[in-house]
Amino acid sequence: MTPEPSPQPRVVVAGGGVAGIEAVLGLRALAGPAVPITLLAPEREFVHRPSSVSGPFGFGPPLRVPLEPIAARQEVALDHDALASVAAGDRLVHTSDGHAVPYDVLVVAVGGRPREALPGALTFGGPSDVGAMAGLLDRLEREPERHVVFAVPPGVSWPLPLYELAIMTAVELRSRAATGTRLTVLTPEREPLWMFGPAASEALRRLLAERGIALLTNARAAAAEERALRMLDGTRLECDHVVALPTLDGPAIPGLPADDRGFLPVDAHGRVEDAPGVYAAGDATSFPLKQGGLATQQADAVAEAIAAAAGLLARAPEPFRPVLRGLLLTAGAPLYLRAEVGATGLPAPGRRPEARRLRAPASQASTRALWWPPGKVAGRYLAPLLATARPVALTSEPLADRVPAGVAPDRDAALELALLLADEDAARGDYDQAVHALDAAAALGGGRLPAEVAERRERWLAAAHAV
Repeated sequence: MTPEPSPQPRVVVAGGGVAGIEAVLGLRALAGPAVPITLLAPEREFVHRPSSVSGPFGFGPPLRVPLEPIAARQEVALDHDALASVAAGDRLVHTSDGHAVPYDVLVVAVGGRPREALPGALTFGGPSDVGAMAGLLDRLEREPERHVVFAVPPGVSWPLPLYELAIMTAVELRSRAATGTRLTVLTPEREPLWMFGPAASEALRRLLAERGIALLTNARAAAAEERALRMLDGTRLECDHVVALPTLDGPAIPGLPADDRGFLPVDAHGRVEDAPGVYAAGDATSFPLKQGGLATQQADAVAEAIAAAAGLLARAPEPFRPVLRGLLLTAGAPLYLRAEVGATGLPAPGRRPEARRLRAPASQASTRALWWPPGKVAGRYLAPLLATARPVALTSEPLADRVPAGVAPDRDAALELALLLADEDAARGDYDQAVHALDAAAALGGGRLPAEVAERRERWLAAAHAV
């Protein structure tokens, strides 16, 4: 039996990471103190994981912000437990400690599950891998005549941290006078960080060349073997060490729908398919690009949808409209990358899919900050908090871009970005990943794809099964 709803919806936010904290902050800013919120998080601290990439190079550990003062300032109940399953019909969350938490609205922001993508490689996935990477740097100082490959595995949608590791390794080894080491970045992308557009790719190519780092594109790695990296086509690249990123699996939460990889299918407002009252944001969703800034934008869309449904928003809620912002660490001046997704070229009705290709977003790359506060996680509400490392007063638009908008807002931007990612995956032969991106696009589009795109999915599905 479904419980009677309270006068204001009881909101449970599951997850104490980027998307979860942004959802809490956004809900408080939009809905005020009247909505009761419980933050369900096993962590006692928010860990700024993206900055851990600088740890092996002597820049210190990532920022840690205790959750207690955030919860107290936002008048949020804090439950140090983890989501185990959901009884959607009864609107109950079951936790790993075995108790049940009732909700009217549930926001799932538990993230994905990292998994080794290249067997035999040093997999860098965050703070727990800082020591291993630092150990590799020490070994390269003792044995400089080595070849290190930084490999982006197939299926990794956010390769930026690997470029950071390669660039900072080059700078670090030069500072240690270990100049005999060869460094190579290997990626399945046709252009480095292609999702940011041509300005970013050109800037990154120049940055790699200036530091003596070779770049191999259109290359799909399979496994690190003794003294070599084996590619999916059977060829081998001789090397001494391989550094890679993990891939992500979905949380596969019992009681909630999921795709074949365990991710939650959501629409443009973050609503989970076939689960009334349940929303999701961040890496737990089926949206194919996993990145902290996008996770906060998904959380913002969820917060607006919840506030509007509660009658606390005096306008229609905005859907998820992705703006890509990436801060590339270089051991010197960082590189700010920004891209807007607008009218990227969806096939017009009645036209063949090949008649109009999706094109890359409007692109910007600069050593000057393109948004403020200029953090790695560019969240509307989270960025100011991380900039001060303490709770801050919230306004409706704390994060501000420092450049004029390149394109007009597009209600279908998230759908078009998913299709753009699918096109790129298919172009490099990763048809399974391309189909996954199209399935995410279908969820964003209300469960349907344009006829031309649906035909493309069938071709790619057949190609994936033929491999």
